[in-house]
Amino acid sequence: MTVLSIVMDMTIPAGHVMRAPTADDATAVSELLRARDTVDLGDPEVTVADVRADWEASEVELERDAWVVQDAAGALVAYALVTGADLLVAVHPASAGRGLGTELRLAAERRARARGIRVVRQFVPAGNTAARALLLDAGWWPVRHYFRMQIALGDAPPPPAVLARTFDEQRDTEQVWHLVQGAYSGVEGHLPQSLEGWRATAMDKPGWDPELWLLLHDAKGIVGAVLGERGEMAQKRFGLVTALAVAHRARGQGHGRTLLLLLFDAFRRKRLRFAEAAVHGPTAGAARLFESVGMSATRETERWEKVVGV
Repeated sequence: MTVLSIVMDMTIPAGHVMRAPTADDATAVSELLRARDTVDLGDPEVTVADVRADWEASEVELERDAWVVQDAAGALVAYALVTGADLLVAVHPASAGRGLGTELRLAAERRARARGIRVVRQFVPAGNTAARALLLDAGWWPVRHYFRMQIALGDAPPPPAVLARTFDEQRDTEQVWHLVQGAYSGVEGHLPQSLEGWRATAMDKPGWDPELWLLLHDAKGIVGAVLGERGEMAQKRFGLVTALAVAHRARGQGHGRTLLLLLFDAFRRKRLRFAEAAVHGPTAGAARLFESVGMSATRETERWEKVVGV
């Protein structure tokens, strides 16, 4: 037993055990996160597939970068994960207030520091006031706000009559990667991805549907792309706008709005009932764009940061 394990075992409540998760814990971790989602967001969002995808990421060493806490009955009641500079710390609502989140956060901060990370971050629902207070006391600070936008697809306007096509993996992958990376490079907090990393996170996952990736062209090539995927929340299937990019040469011509409406129409053809998108709070132009197609903000998330290295 290492010194770190001894310290962790001494500081968590009696009868609880902190350990690294195994592949067999994926379902229990997803249930814990869904319970947290229900309290913080109103509906559960995380799936077992999401948990497994996080654990299979190339930068994650499961035995070093993740922790679960079991109570005396053997139930998983808390979880943490370090993915690069991102920390995820979650405590089951029934086990809140026992110091479990603090111990997991400290373990995650130590791991990030050991990996040479200088600034770590967490995404916290604005409604989780207890977590926000604890983070403030621990030297964290909210730096960015994000809004979740939503629309019932039956209320969305029809798309204009334009020439558009679906994504072709063989010929479009590198061009669309360049377009998306360039469009988001100026957004504060955006982490650039290599082509291989982008493929892994955007395409090589269960349920990826190229029919929900739509492209517009001009005489010089691909001028805009909107990327969507299907999600499920509280037994409701919805469409999620994961990226919207328009080439710099063609901005201000209404292509962004056109692409959103085309994607909404594609969602309807998949028999989805509503669509969602995440918008960076200070990006007023993006918010106006989503509002122009009838979307409205439903909840707010904050990004908190802390300096842990030198």
